[in-house]
Amino acid sequence: MHTLNQKLTQLQHLFEEMDRALIAYSGGIDSTLVAKIAFDVLGDRALAITAVSPSLLPEDLEDAKVQAATIGIAHELVHTHEMDNPDYTQNPSNRCYFCKSELHDTLKP
Repeated sequence: MHTLNQKLTQLQHLFEEMDRALIAYSGGIDSTLVAKIAFDVLGDRALAITAVSPSLLPEDLEDAKVQAATIGIAHELVHTHEMDNPDYTQNPSNRCYFCKSELHDTLKP
């Protein structure tokens, strides 16, 4: 089993192999950790992007902005439209799939 330090080192090495990185950034614990490590390794070649939609509470967006500024990572906002997808709005158990699909489709370009 890998220790936390080993996992951290592996993640740092992954970023070291990249020319640049785009982080889907919610401002939560997981994406904040990934954004911080990406910024530490890549500096201005790392970009955090937060999806803005009715699914995101305004206070969560403000928290994400503050956290990104604290890290120092460049932070941009994109608008997503998962609420237009009935597969998402019907609130099935796999609704996260449809939300993430919308986010990934928006970030690809």
